Amino acid sequence: MKNVLLFGYGKMGSSIAKGWMLKRLGFNFFIIEKESSLRKIANKEGFEAYENIEFLNKKENLKKIDIIFLAVKPQQMENTVKNFSKFNFSELVFISIAAGLSFSWFRNKINKEIKIVRAMPNLPASIGFGVTGYCKSKNLSEEENRDVYELLSAFSKIIYLNKESLIDNVTAISGSGPGYIFYLVEALSQIGVDQGLTIQDAKTLAKETLIGSARLIETSNIDPKTLKENVTSPGGTTEAGLMVLESQENGLYPLLNSTIHSAIKRAKELNLDG
Repeated sequence: MKNVLLFGYGKMGSSIAKGWMLKRLGFNFFIIEKESSLRKIANKEGFEAYENIEFLNKKENLKKIDIIFLAVKPQQMENTVKNFSKFNFSELVFISIAAGLSFSWFRNKINKEIKIVRAMPNLPASIGFGVTGYCKSKNLSEEENRDVYELLSAFSKIIYLNKESLIDNVTAISGSGPGYIFYLVEALSQIGVDQGLTIQDAKTLAKETLIGSARLIETSNIDPKTLKENVTSPGGTTEAGLMVLESQENGLYPLLNSTIHSAIKRAKELNLDG
C-alpha cells in the first residue's frame, strides 16, 4: 500500500483529505501540520498528524513515503521544501496545489530530477463538487500517473492540461472562481436590500437563484448561451438587464476579463516572489 504525506491541513488540505477518506482509497495517509489545533482536528478525523518531519521520522521510515502532497500557501513553500533533503527523489512524486510556483521553481529549490505535479483544486472540493486542473512533469511512470489520478479524482472532477502555462489560467478561473461567485451573491443580496427587501429575503433570492441556475446547467445538458436566450423574452426585463451586462465597454465580459487577467498576473508574480 502506497504512503502519502500531506503537508498542510488548512481549508484546502483538510478538504482534500476528507475526500480521500470518504472514497476509502488504498493509500496510507500521514499529515504534517504545525498548528496544534489543526493537528487535533486531523487526528479526530482519522489521520496520523505530526508537527514536523522529525516527529514523523521517529515513528515512520521516511524512505517508505511514495507521494508528498503540498497543500501549503505559496508564501510558506520556501520553508516547507527545506524538509526534503532526506528523501529519495527517484522514487518520490510531489503534488503541489500552490498557485504560481512552477516546475522550475521546485526543480531549483528541491532537485532538478524531481517528479512534480501541479494541481489547482477549488473550495467546493470540500463537499465533493470541486474541479481540479493539473499538469505533470514527463518523468512519472504509468503507475505514478494512475496514483495521481486516483488521488485528485477522489475530491473533484479533473481536467488534464498538456501545457504547464495553462495552470495559471485554471488558477484564475476555477481556483479563484468561487470567490467571484460568492461576491456575486453578496452583491445581488446587497442590491436587493438597497431596493427594499429584508436582508434574509435578499440573500435567499440571490443564493437560490445561483444554486438553481447551476443545477439547470448541470442537469439540462443545454449550452448556457441557449439557456440565457430561453429565459430572455423580447422587450422583457431580462433583456433590459442583459443590455447592461453584455455591454462591450463596461459590461460583465470586460469586467471578468480584467478580473481573470489580474489573477493570472498575480499567479506569475508568486513564482517570482518565491
